[in-house]
Amino acid sequence: MKILNFKKLLSQVLVFALVQSGVAHSLEAKLDEKTGTITIHRDGLAKPVVTQNAAADHRPYLHPIIGPNGKGEFTQYSPGHHKHQTGIYWGFTRLNGRDYFHNPRGDYWKRKDVKVIEAKGDSVKWETVYDLLDANGNAVLTETQRWSMTSSKDRHVLDLEWMGTGQTNVNIGKYPYGGLFVRMPWKKGIKGEAVNAARDTDRRAEGKRAMWLDVGMEIDGRDDWGHIAIFDHHKNAGYPQPWRVDGQLGVGPVRARLGDWNIAKGKTETIRHQIQVYGGKLNGKELTDRWKAYTGQRGTYALWQLAKRAGRDAKFLTPQEAVDNSTIEGGFTVNSWANEPMITQPMAFCWDDKGRMWVAENRDYETRGRGFSASGDSRILILEDTDRDGVADKRSVFLEGVPFPSAMAVGLDGLWLGAPPNLLFVPDRNKDDKADVDDIEVRLTGWGIRDRHEVLNSLHWGPDGWIYGCQGVFTPSVVGKPKGTGKLFKHGEPYPKSVEFEGEGQKINGGVWRYHPTKEVFEIVAHGFSNPWGIDYDAKGQLFITACVIPHLWHVIPGGLYHRQAGRHFNPHAYSDIRTIAEHRHRSAHGGARVYLSDAFPDEYQGKLFMANIHEHAVLTDELVPAGSGYVGKEHKDFMHANNEQWIGFSMEIGPAGNVYVLDWHDAFICGNNIQHKDTGRIFRLAPNKSLANDWEGRYEDVEKLSDAKLVSYQTNVSSWHARRARVVLHGRSIKGKLDKGTHRSLKQMFRKNKNADYRLRALWALHITGGLNESENLKNLNDEDEHIRAWSIQFLCEDKNPSNRALKKFASMANKDSSPVVRLYLASAMQRISMGNRWAIAAGLVTHAEDADDHNLPKMIWYGVEPLVPENPTRAMNLAQASQLPLVTEYIARRATNARQLETLSLALGQIKDETTINNMLRGFDAGLKSLDEAVAPASWQETYKKIEKYPLAKEIALILGDSETNKALISTLDNSKATSVDRRSALKTLASKEHHALKDRLVNLLNDSNLSNDSIVAMASYDEKSFSRELLSRYSKMNVEEKSATIKTLSSQSSYAQKFTDAIKSGVVPRNDLPAYIVQKMRRIAGPRFVDIYGGGSSIPVIEGEKFQITISTIEGKMLYDTKEFEVKTGDSVSLKFRNMDFPPHNLLIVKPGKADEVAKMALELGEKGISKQWQPDTPLILWGSKAINHKEETVINFIAPEPGNYPYVCTFPGHATLMRGMMKVVARNIKTK
Repeated sequence: MKILNFKKLLSQVLVFALVQSGVAHSLEAKLDEKTGTITIHRDGLAKPVVTQNAAADHRPYLHPIIGPNGKGEFTQYSPGHHKHQTGIYWGFTRLNGRDYFHNPRGDYWKRKDVKVIEAKGDSVKWETVYDLLDANGNAVLTETQRWSMTSSKDRHVLDLEWMGTGQTNVNIGKYPYGGLFVRMPWKKGIKGEAVNAARDTDRRAEGKRAMWLDVGMEIDGRDDWGHIAIFDHHKNAGYPQPWRVDGQLGVGPVRARLGDWNIAKGKTETIRHQIQVYGGKLNGKELTDRWKAYTGQRGTYALWQLAKRAGRDAKFLTPQEAVDNSTIEGGFTVNSWANEPMITQPMAFCWDDKGRMWVAENRDYETRGRGFSASGDSRILILEDTDRDGVADKRSVFLEGVPFPSAMAVGLDGLWLGAPPNLLFVPDRNKDDKADVDDIEVRLTGWGIRDRHEVLNSLHWGPDGWIYGCQGVFTPSVVGKPKGTGKLFKHGEPYPKSVEFEGEGQKINGGVWRYHPTKEVFEIVAHGFSNPWGIDYDAKGQLFITACVIPHLWHVIPGGLYHRQAGRHFNPHAYSDIRTIAEHRHRSAHGGARVYLSDAFPDEYQGKLFMANIHEHAVLTDELVPAGSGYVGKEHKDFMHANNEQWIGFSMEIGPAGNVYVLDWHDAFICGNNIQHKDTGRIFRLAPNKSLANDWEGRYEDVEKLSDAKLVSYQTNVSSWHARRARVVLHGRSIKGKLDKGTHRSLKQMFRKNKNADYRLRALWALHITGGLNESENLKNLNDEDEHIRAWSIQFLCEDKNPSNRALKKFASMANKDSSPVVRLYLASAMQRISMGNRWAIAAGLVTHAEDADDHNLPKMIWYGVEPLVPENPTRAMNLAQASQLPLVTEYIARRATNARQLETLSLALGQIKDETTINNMLRGFDAGLKSLDEAVAPASWQETYKKIEKYPLAKEIALILGDSETNKALISTLDNSKATSVDRRSALKTLASKEHHALKDRLVNLLNDSNLSNDSIVAMASYDEKSFSRELLSRYSKMNVEEKSATIKTLSSQSSYAQKFTDAIKSGVVPRNDLPAYIVQKMRRIAGPRFVDIYGGGSSIPVIEGEKFQITISTIEGKMLYDTKEFEVKTGDSVSLKFRNMDFPPHNLLIVKPGKADEVAKMALELGEKGISKQWQPDTPLILWGSKAINHKEETVINFIAPEPGNYPYVCTFPGHATLMRGMMKVVARNIKTK
């Protein structure tokens, strides 16, 4: 696959401009003085698109609004079902006891003014002013509605600023509706739906608070639905406001639902909303992005706050009330299978071989930041439904007193229990349902507990006989085998400050791990994620997890590095990580991934992934669709809604009867910041009204008591529960040497002859975990026609990290020739389990598959296996890079060689390569690598190589960087020269810091003692990830001056490695909390996580930046490819509204990026290649803070955001070739901070 050259990119940009352009949508507002009507006309359409009605004796309203493409009326005036409803209007229901909502005419309303403010252009603006009259005809409130509007080919955008000035003291009384209201043309039988930002629909959205609400329905004259979305503004009182959704889909925000509110005489209340009118399908993610652009706020955070507030405010429901309140898909029912007082504070549950449910009651949980063993009454329960009526009726206590149980799995004669810092094996060898307490084994230790709701969790038997589990990103851990027997903790004992290992522990700060119960081997399967909770595998044995905060669904590949919520990967040379497979978003906070593989539910649920959603208080399903080497996660159904804001579902199970179970922690504090209801806990059962399950004889028998033959037969049972439990039992018997002689023979016959590919895999897994496969059989299976058999055979051959030469030779051949991307993915994964020297041949084959260049997983997984080879043998790595048909791998090899300072090898290779695509890819890596080095000397061959490649733009940039070495030496000399001027030394220090130069790093602590350089040295420490700097700064903090303290606070909040020490200092009082500006508090909340919030305080404790409104227009200059504004200044916390106008002929965008990152973002945009057209040259990177989509000649768009912390923020156009000229700077300066 070739990357587009620059000329081709530019030609495609021109094509893009032609496709996207056309006649600009200019608007004109016309006022009819006689009627008071304002009509908004758009060029190209005969009829007005919006009509503002403003009669002298009728309240103002918008109607009709015509669709953006000129088709269909989106509003309705005075329908029969609600005659008082008039298109889009404003009316209070209880204003000083008078009803202006239901009474739109003259004895309530009197017009004072109607006028057009901006009559023509890409936007228009108008205003109406009315007095609201009391019963005597006197004005009680003067209402001004100021509207502005833009229109594009696919949507109208109307901004409303409503201002109410009290002519007397005004009281708006509490009522379910009143305020802004939208009436679309609903009629009986029509299809339509109201959806809010939290994904509540129709009546579930009634009364709920949300940042936006969209109503869509069928519209006469259109083939698609028409939509009107209303955005709430974060500065509105009561934000986010509750919403009215009536039975005919009339909608509007209602501040009055929250209680009475007042406007004093002579005072003015301002309320802002935006309305978007469009056709087609609702895209909730896009609408949230548009809301974010309007307000400058973060949608995820707003929804978190809503969910937490709703939980605290919600009425407590008994278990039966919770059932009665829930809604579920048609044909299904929900009931409480177990609840308090039978169980309380359940943190984990699982099944045993008898079909009994084991529950871990974590009574020691207190908050996310504290609690370990104080309660002392945590326990492990066994629950049974003895009469199988769908309700647990028997409880046994298996174990008491082990602090903080968070995860468990039953098997191999006992319980595997996660209880930080330990992973325990709790035996019950005599099967009396009582733990053999004296024989408890500490198998692993070192699990962290910093964030108590992100500890080790979700123990699960994998198809390969390993126990898999998850760990959260804010709970760093070092895990390993304990020295000696380890320590078993008891009631009242503190969590250990340190642990001792036999050998070395392994670091994990977010990820998936596994442990082999007989080999006693611990491994990190994948690093990254956020707070993963819930892991399962599908019929092919592919692992999936669900996670919180970041996108919710992940296909887990052994050896993968994944998107992190916070922090950095341990390997600094990963360069990029694997992203979510979900192509949609739910509300944040998912847990309990379970793939439905049973027979009670209809076929449409087979293979679907069930998960709980904490913030939606729901059970959702996604579809797992194979794509390339992996999967795409598609939205399936909202299966069950609890309709109960204190419902906290985060774990799920599928039972022996094929029903689905969801654990509900149940509390008012849904994110675990505190505990309000310590004595609650529920498990709900979701079942079909009429189960399709085959109730065969023995379905509910104790699996452990079945014969080997029966257990083997279960591998062809449609109920995966039975197949899985059977494999665990067979595994146990094989460990004891008690397998029947014919068991392996029966499994092999099933593997060879069964026509069902999934059952063949089950047989293969059973053979592997029971020792029924030798190397020759696994090698033979590498030729199987089923790609998943070949893939799993690769994994089995590499399980112990010592595949034979025969296997390695075959792997190399498969890397070249195997047609399956799934197999190639397993080979890529396996490279990390193979010795360095033996990886080369496999890598050489994998990189030749050009068809894998855009695969979701393969280029990155191949890179993770190749990365350590590059510094070991750079010459061979250059050969691999030249042969590679995967641009990412080629680029990263060059980048890694540069980071390893193998510049001569790289330069020689570049001088020999003829292929332009390869040269470009390697130059990108060379350039990126150089920018991460503090200094680089031009290699000996560089001048000769440069002559051959100087036509490439990046070659010139690299030449400039390589020529910088002497400059750096001079800067160091100036810095070290105490006789040089302070100005020169400060300049040298700042320049070296910008390069993260190692020589400066070694000098910074000593420079703190230089009064002329101390402040700049503190600032420079933010450029390095050096933990000793945080200790040094904090030890000096009390003696610093104000300027130095301010610089220290900024530095310590610059990255997560400093943030935890900083948090400790705030807790201990070394840094008084009042020293922290609001923007630092908000930043620390992001990078330090919940522990900071627990220590600093949340809610009203968080300082608020009281900014001002700041408006600016930036235009392109026609024919110049320049912005007309090179620089502007705002203050931290300002509400910035940046109008971007394109007066030039080509399309342009404007992206505001992090300080110093304009070149990097522009380079990333160029690297999009062909994808740049569809992405409008906007790369997916957190370096972009805010920005616009591409707009064409005479189009405009508005970018809204809150000005960040002080700094210089570049803005740039990222279309190919534009970034050099089209850039500017937003300077953000500090302001005084107010606190609530």
